[in-house]
Amino acid sequence: MPNLSRRYGDPVADIDAAAGKKRRWRKVLIICGVVVAVLAGGTAAAGTYYFDNVALPEDVAMARSTTIYYADGVTPIARIGDTNRTVIPIDQVPPDVQHAVVAAEDPTFYANSGAGYGDFARAAWYSEDEWRGHATISQQYARQWAALEGDGYARKARESVIAIKLNQQYEKTKVLEMYLNICDFGRGAHGIQAAAQAYFGKAAKDLTTAEGIVLAALIGDPQADPAADAGPVRQRFTEIQAAMVGLGFLQAGGLDYPARIRTADETRSDDTKLKAALAGPGGLIVHHVLGEVAALTDPRTGQLLYADQDRDGKRNFDKVRNGGLKIVTTVDQRIQEAAVRAASRTSAGSVMQDQPENLQAALVAVEPTTGAVKAYYGGDQGHGNDYAGHYDDPVLGDGNETCCGGHPPGATFGVYALAAGLMAGYRTDSGWNGTSPQEFPTSGRTLKQGNPVKNAGEGAADAPACRSGKPTWCTLDEAAVMSLNTPYYGLTEAVGADKVIDVARAAGISEMWATVDGAMQRVDVAHHDGKAVSPKYFGTEAGIGQYPVTVLDQAAGMATFAARGLAAHTHFLKEVWTDGKKTFGEVVRPTRVPGLTVEMADDVNAVLQGVPARYGLGLAGGRPVAGKTGTWQFGPTTGVAHAWMVGHTASDPAAKSPGLAAAVWVGNRAEEHNLIDRAGRPVTGATLPGTVWRAFLDDALTAVAMPVAAFPPAAGTGAKTVGTGVR
Repeated sequence: MPNLSRRYGDPVADIDAAAGKKRRWRKVLIICGVVVAVLAGGTAAAGTYYFDNVALPEDVAMARSTTIYYADGVTPIARIGDTNRTVIPIDQVPPDVQHAVVAAEDPTFYANSGAGYGDFARAAWYSEDEWRGHATISQQYARQWAALEGDGYARKARESVIAIKLNQQYEKTKVLEMYLNICDFGRGAHGIQAAAQAYFGKAAKDLTTAEGIVLAALIGDPQADPAADAGPVRQRFTEIQAAMVGLGFLQAGGLDYPARIRTADETRSDDTKLKAALAGPGGLIVHHVLGEVAALTDPRTGQLLYADQDRDGKRNFDKVRNGGLKIVTTVDQRIQEAAVRAASRTSAGSVMQDQPENLQAALVAVEPTTGAVKAYYGGDQGHGNDYAGHYDDPVLGDGNETCCGGHPPGATFGVYALAAGLMAGYRTDSGWNGTSPQEFPTSGRTLKQGNPVKNAGEGAADAPACRSGKPTWCTLDEAAVMSLNTPYYGLTEAVGADKVIDVARAAGISEMWATVDGAMQRVDVAHHDGKAVSPKYFGTEAGIGQYPVTVLDQAAGMATFAARGLAAHTHFLKEVWTDGKKTFGEVVRPTRVPGLTVEMADDVNAVLQGVPARYGLGLAGGRPVAGKTGTWQFGPTTGVAHAWMVGHTASDPAAKSPGLAAAVWVGNRAEEHNLIDRAGRPVTGATLPGTVWRAFLDDALTAVAMPVAAFPPAAGTGAKTVGTGVR
C-alpha cells in the first residue's frame, strides 16, 4: 500500500540538527508529563485546561451559506451568507466516498482512539506545516474547531486531547460526519456538500466513487485544481484508490479518473450567478420567502424559530442568513422563466420590450387549491421597488416599507362584486342601469357635487350598446365583459361595499390602500372584516376598483375562482431543511369562501370566459380560459394610469390539471402619467396587459405540459331579480 502520510515515520530520522533535537525533546518531555497527568486523572487545573468539553456539532459556530431553491429543491435561485457550506448528515454521503476520505487522511480511523501518546510527542516535534500530515481525522477536526473558536494557545497538544475526548463521546460515523462538514475543499467550498456542487454540479449523495476519491485528494491540498492541472491530483487519486483496495474498501481492478470535472471558471460563474440573482427578478422572490421563514414560529411555544438577539438586545436573523438552511420555494423555474420572458422589458420578444421608459409591468401566477406562488415578477431589480406586492424581510431587508406594490384594480375588482351579487340572490342576467354619467345620491355621487359615476372602457359612451337595446337594461354578465362601471357601482351599493370586501378578502385580497388624511395608507383586510373597514376606509367605489391592491393578491383571488370557490393561503415557502433534515413543510388547507357555492363560482367563471373571447385573448389550441380586464384613470382625465388583465385556466384534479391563475398589471414606474404605448396608442387592459397575460399562460402551460381542463357550465343561480335596470 502506498505511503499516504508521514504519520507513521520516525520523527527523529527527519531531524538533522542536534540542537534542534534537544529543544524538541525538551518540549516532548514537558507535554508528555502534562498528558500523563491528564490521562491519569491528574490536577484539576491541568484537566480543566486540556480536557475541555468537545463542542457538539450544533455548537460549533461554522459559518454557512443559506441557499434558496426553486420548487424542485434542486435548482438554486440565490445564495446568501458569506461561506459556501451546507451541513448534511453522514447518510447523505455514499459509503465509498466516506472510505476514500478515511484512506486518504487516516487509514486507521475506524480503529484508533483519535490520538495516542506518540501524537503528543509529534505535536511538539513537528512544525506547523509538518503537523497536518501526521494528524488523525479527529485531530484535524479538533484543529478546525479550535481555529473557529479562536484558540491558538498550546494548540497542537490541546488538539490531541480534544481528539481523544471526541472519540469518547461520539461514534466514528458521527466524527466523520463532523469532519466532512468542516473540511476546506478549495474553490470556496467548505464541507462535502458544497464541494460536490463546486466540482461536479451535484449533491454529495449522488457522487460516484471516483468523484469521491478526487474530493478526498483535495482535503490535503485544497488549492490544487483537479480539472486544469490534474497531475498532482491524479497521482493522489491513484494512491488513494490503491489504499482503499488495501484496506478492503474497494475491489482491485482500477477506477478511471472522472472524465468531467467542472472548471474553476464554471464554479465561479455559478457562485457569481447565485449572488447576482439577488439583484435581478429572483431577488424579490427571495425577499418574500425570507419574510415567511423569519415569521415561522414554534407551535409549542409560539416563539420565532430563527430569531436571535445581538449583544445589545436587538433582534437579528443570523440563523437564517448564515445558518446553512436549504429553503425551497413554491416557485416553478419553468413558469418563472415564462413570466420574465413575457413581462420584462429586457426580454427579447416581450411586448414590453422597447415600450416607453415610464411603462412597467408586473406579473404573478398562483396555483389554484394550494395557494402556491408559481411565478413572481415585480420588476427587473431584486431590491427597492416591488411592483407586484409588498414584503417584510427582516433578514435582508432594511426595515423600510417596500414601495409600489398597490395599484387601483379598476373593473377587475368587479369579479368580487359579481360574486357578492350572486350571494345576495341576483342572477348574472339581472338588469342594471348602464347609462353614464349616473348619479348615486346614497353614496354621495351626484351631478351637483360634480362626481357622478362614469363608465370606462367600451362603456365610455353615454349609452352603451347592451343586448336589450336599451342602455338602462344591461345584464351583469355583459357589463363585466364591457367593463361598465355604473352597473357594478349600483350592484355594490345594493349589496354593500362591506360584502364585496368580505368576498375579496376571503378569496385572497389581504391588503388594500385607502386615502387617510391626504396620504395613502395600507389597510390590513386579511384580519379585519368588511364592516370593520367599510365605510371607515372604503366606500361603494370598492366595487369598481378604486382602492389599490397588489398583483399578488389579485392572482390569489383568481386562483380561488379557478378552484370553484376554494381559497388557499398564498405562500412562497414550500420547505425548510436544516442540516439535511426537513424542519418545515407547507401545509395546504383550502377553505370555501363563506356563502359562495360551487354553482355560484361556476356562474362567475362562465361570465369571465366571455372576456378573453371578446378581445382576442384566447389561449393556444382553444384551451378554456377565464379573465377580466380593468383600467383606472389618470387623475381627472379620460386617460389611463393603470391597466390590468387577470384570470385563470380551469382546475380539474380528476384530469390532473391544477390549473393556473395569473394577474398582470401595467402602469408607471414612478410618477403617474397617461399610459401610451410605443405606437402612440392608449393602453387598456386588453392591449399590453392582455398580450402579456396570454403570452405568459401559453408559454408556462406548455412548459409544464399542463393537461387541458374545461370549466363546468353555468349553473344559473339566483332569482330573476331586477337590479337598477329600467326597460
